[in-house]
Amino acid sequence: MRKTLKRKLTGSMLLTVAAALVIVSVCLLLGVVRYSAAQFSHEIAEVFTTDVLTEMNAAATGSAESAAAAVGQAIDANAGVLRIGAGREYSVWDAETGDWIGGSQENAAVTDNIVAAMNGEVGQSIPLLASRMDIAIPINGDVMLVVDIMDDGSSMRTLLWNILLLLLAACVLSLVACLVLSHTLAGAFAASAVETARGIREHANDSSRPAGDWEAMALALYQSGSSKRRRKAETVDMLDAVMPYLREGYLRFTAEDGIITEINTVAEHLLGVTMDTKNGLAFADAFPGVPMPDETQSMVHGQFTRAGRRLDVVFTALGDGTFAAVLRPVDRERAL
Repeated sequence: MRKTLKRKLTGSMLLTVAAALVIVSVCLLLGVVRYSAAQFSHEIAEVFTTDVLTEMNAAATGSAESAAAAVGQAIDANAGVLRIGAGREYSVWDAETGDWIGGSQENAAVTDNIVAAMNGEVGQSIPLLASRMDIAIPINGDVMLVVDIMDDGSSMRTLLWNILLLLLAACVLSLVACLVLSHTLAGAFAASAVETARGIREHANDSSRPAGDWEAMALALYQSGSSKRRRKAETVDMLDAVMPYLREGYLRFTAEDGIITEINTVAEHLLGVTMDTKNGLAFADAFPGVPMPDETQSMVHGQFTRAGRRLDVVFTALGDGTFAAVLRPVDRERAL
């Protein structure tokens, strides 16, 4: 029982810690993704200030190609801040025709943000788990243009991979520490639970016998007085012969006054009494609180507690005015 309980407690604690680590890891990774998106938007906003946009609007004159070249020069001047060429590229689009007309990113595809910028709004929608992200800004000069800054997500993926490695190392160390700690705590909890269960079981055994009502839990077999008188004397003689060698406690007492006439050493040990040849030993001394059977009962079976130990006892009428009692510990009976 203790090993099973210990395994269950250890497994439960490991699963709890593992689930907590997974939740923390997912939340941390999602936080990194959102941080990367917010950082991207912040860096774009630092470059495309109101003054810079005013200059780009003024430079967007002439043909669409010349306007795109002028806008491109302004972006190239801030390439370091925008990290153009380091995982980011830009493209310039004709807002009226929807064609790509310049930029560092060739073969660029139209995104939802570019479409929003062609309609006069800043396109800055970034999905939660997007592998790439972009921001499109409308240029309102003589020629209507759209500048789109595209981030391929490589820096974000590198950051996520490094964080994932750290999380895996932390998870392994945490699980090892949790395994050691949970194994120790589970052992203590299991031992405590076993002791508590044992105490409850012993208390239940002690409380199972109604106080002062031994016959209520005993199995009594009644026989007539004539059948008792027909009991053969050989039975008594056989008990006298084997009594010293019994593994169980054995004693004999008179039915009239309850004086114990014979007792073996096992019974003395179990009952915590000693036969006094001078003063004798009474039934009440050996079985305090247990009613003495009478001659109307041929056999009585029950349990009682003596010196903190639960004992099983059978009283049997011998037919010569005496009773025999056979005792054994309850725990030995369970083992058998």
